[in-house]
Amino acid sequence: MAKSGSIETTEFRRSFHEETHQLLRRRLIYYVSIWGGLGLLGFVLVLVMMFRNSQVTSLINTGPAKALFIIFNGLWVAVYAAVLVMVIEKRVSDRRVIRMSIGLIILDGLIAVALREIEPSLSYGAWVWVISHFVACCVFPWTVKQALIPLVTLAVVSGVGHLLGGTSPGGTLALVLTTMAFMTPAVFISGIRHNQRIQKSTNRFLNQRYGMLRQELAYARQIHEALFPPPMTTGPIHFVYRYEPMRQIGGDYLHASNAYVDENGNESLSVAVVDVTGHGIPAALTVNRLHGEIDLRFAEQPDISPGELLSHLNRYINLTLSKHSIFATAVCFRVDLTRNKLEYASGGHPPSFLRGVDGTIQDLDSTTFVLGACKDKDFDPCQAEIDFGPGDSLIAYTDGAIEARSNEGKMLQIEGLRRIVASSHPLGSEESSHGVQGHWSERILREVTMHRDGLPPEDDTLAIEIYRPIRPKTRSDSDESAVGAESASV
Repeated sequence: MAKSGSIETTEFRRSFHEETHQLLRRRLIYYVSIWGGLGLLGFVLVLVMMFRNSQVTSLINTGPAKALFIIFNGLWVAVYAAVLVMVIEKRVSDRRVIRMSIGLIILDGLIAVALREIEPSLSYGAWVWVISHFVACCVFPWTVKQALIPLVTLAVVSGVGHLLGGTSPGGTLALVLTTMAFMTPAVFISGIRHNQRIQKSTNRFLNQRYGMLRQELAYARQIHEALFPPPMTTGPIHFVYRYEPMRQIGGDYLHASNAYVDENGNESLSVAVVDVTGHGIPAALTVNRLHGEIDLRFAEQPDISPGELLSHLNRYINLTLSKHSIFATAVCFRVDLTRNKLEYASGGHPPSFLRGVDGTIQDLDSTTFVLGACKDKDFDPCQAEIDFGPGDSLIAYTDGAIEARSNEGKMLQIEGLRRIVASSHPLGSEESSHGVQGHWSERILREVTMHRDGLPPEDDTLAIEIYRPIRPKTRSDSDESAVGAESASV
């Protein structure tokens, strides 16, 4: 069905055909009821006047004409009644309903031709058939081909009848062509109406599928975001993030685990940031696979180091995803509170920033290749570590932050992001007495949005912050703050 705006899918064709058949059944019932009812009424009136020798029926008062009129019109009424009963009771298939609609119009024409050839005084029936065909083209959801079938059939039958009746071939051809030319507008009407129905059905189909897709994407986004860890805003380590997918779901992923407790009873926070190639649903499906691998790895080995985790992810992507040209960048961290150290390994990921308590900025560059680019035996995570004490902040992000473009096409780039992190405070507020500060992740997302000047994102953007407060905030502090806020509001 190669029409403008149509959809070349089996699903659409099935939907369109079902809609057409249902419409045709309804229209056929209306047509047979109204047109057949008018024909029956006219037939009865003519019969009454005929037997009263009315002047109106003087043309058909001859014996043969009267008999033919009664026989053919009685047959016509019987066929119309039978069709009406079968369609209402759904005794016929959809394909037969189409044939019956065409057959009724052919029947009208055959009766008109037969009456004309047998009794020339009944030639007026041809004009009745012309009207019947025109009404059918306006009512039935026919294609051009279906509208042409009665026309061509009756033109051939009529031409043969004229030839058998002694009309010259030239005269017969002229009459047939004149009749077809006179009835061609009805065929054009069928074609126009058919194209309009295709367009409306296409729009309706697209709207329905778009609505279903939006609903499915909303569910998918809920599932996708459920994979992300909850933030941590109490205790010796704070962990927060902000995520803005390019579409409803994306290819950035974040995992956090603090299940491992060292020999001194301190929990260590492990964080992995992954950015897979691509966007939208394909990238989200890849993220789901990686989530399962990372979750399983931490369940089996809670104390896994960043380098070991990165090596495992590289092996998994190289063996399963790289054959489909799917790769990923990732950076893995582990905060060791006992030694005040931050361990990390980065596979092709943009540099993270360690912002010291004194405001200094230190880049944590990539330590190895993009994940999946090389085999396990050739992959060395090159795990590194750095001091990470109270008051320090670790800021990591995905490339959507540094590749954000302004209206002029200028990227923010790493230097632009570094300038943001080098500013005095993440949200322009000093650290409170409980050691709570504004979030660098929120500041970064806000600055990235401002840099785009209102343009939609061209990539998924994830920004995280791991912060060691100078004075850790406990749950009791949170409860006291909530009570204080409630008292102030009262």
